[in-house]
Amino acid sequence: MADPAELMRRAAELNDWADQEEEVEVRNRLLKMAEYYVQIARKEEWQAAHPTSIASLTGLLNKTD
Repeated sequence: MADPAELMRRAAELNDWADQEEEVEVRNRLLKMAEYYVQIARKEEWQAAHPTSIASLTGLLNKTD
């Protein structure tokens, strides 16, 4: 599991780097990478708050519609 705080720190670094970048394509890539880091951090935070249990997984597998 990745540390969400570290991911957010790296995203901030990428945003800062993008602010200083003159080439538009490179700037856009840096901003997109920063966005991905933020998304991953949010998912990691959600997963930490909602841990998956074996019981919930077997309940999903045994569920019939």
